[in-house]
Amino acid sequence: MNVIEISECNYKNYCSLDIVAFSFAYPGAQGEMGAIYMIDRDGRIYHANYCQKEGIRVEHIKEIIPVSEDIEFGVFDSRSKNEKWTSMYLGGGNHLLFIKDFYDALCQKIDESHFKYRSELFQYWPGFILGLLEKGDDHLTMRDIWKMMEAI
Repeated sequence: MNVIEISECNYKNYCSLDIVAFSFAYPGAQGEMGAIYMIDRDGRIYHANYCQKEGIRVEHIKEIIPVSEDIEFGVFDSRSKNEKWTSMYLGGGNHLLFIKDFYDALCQKIDESHFKYRSELFQYWPGFILGLLEKGDDHLTMRDIWKMMEAI
């Protein structure tokens, strides 16, 4: 499995993705500030960053993730005005937005995980989504994704 990098140079090649979940990090967030990690319906993982010099401009994010225009981001929460999407706060300035079809099953996975801290969801959300899609490793973590990115 590879992580597909989206930047200002190539974002137009990714304007028709069928994104089912993505995380969004504020500029001061814990982890990689400005990071956007996306998973499409086929289980492919994408990365973009709107804070890095070689990243993507904020105004081009909506071309990759059209639903992002319907989201109101707050420091500790986010809300989608799109009735087909919902969100969860991951802690440390990180947000998860995903299609509502996954809500009940995702909540069940979270409950079964017995996280001590809500912020643990930040590490495990990619595997949870891949499991719900029945694509790839349902134990994939953000650490695994970062390792894949280092190998590129």
